[in-house]
Amino acid sequence: MQARGWRNYYEAETISYAPHYQAYLWAAFLWAYHKTGYFGFLERAKTAVGMTMAAYPDKWRWTNGIQQERARMLLPLAWLVRIENIPEHRQWLKRMAEALLALQDECGALREEIGSAAQGQLKPPQSNERYGTSEAPLIQENGDPVCDLLYTSNFAFLGLHEAAASTGDTFYLHAADKLAELLCRIQVRSSVHAELDGAWLRAFDFRRWDYWASDSDDGWGCGRRRQGGHRRG
Repeated sequence: MQARGWRNYYEAETISYAPHYQAYLWAAFLWAYHKTGYFGFLERAKTAVGMTMAAYPDKWRWTNGIQQERARMLLPLAWLVRIENIPEHRQWLKRMAEALLALQDECGALREEIGSAAQGQLKPPQSNERYGTSEAPLIQENGDPVCDLLYTSNFAFLGLHEAAASTGDTFYLHAADKLAELLCRIQVRSSVHAELDGAWLRAFDFRRWDYWASDSDDGWGCGRRRQGGHRRG
């Protein structure tokens, strides 16, 4: 930004179907439009959201899993409905929420899912030797009963809350309430480590009902933190 200036990026024809990195910028643009009335914020955000929805799921670039990408998309979609409550925007929001919630367990947990291997940025290790050598998902394969409280569940909760507020649809409210109940039940309690009391660790296995997952991620494992701020499983 300092070297090239803002106009270089403003005029560049950049296409990135990666909600993990882009979606909350679109939400910020929509918020800015709501506060300022500057049409450029709405135009750019709406174009990007529309292109991304048209590209789902085959062209989406997922980071640690496809579920976190869906979770991040909820907020800009909900705010787009708040600004322009038209059938197409409501359809986009419902489509993304249904894909996310298809993997919601009865206990409220949102099961993680890995997308197409060709579109994955940080994939599960493909050999024992690769284990623990880079960032990775919390699951090794789809079906593992694990939810991610760092990259998915928290963003999904915010998005579902805003979707319910934007639409008044109990479909979103019910899902948000189930997720809220889970978050209350699995909150960390500790009388020994005050810094952990009231927090959430990254991974929760809702079959074992314990903090448990694949710990291959070399920087942000299942949840334990060591001195210096580096997280490990």
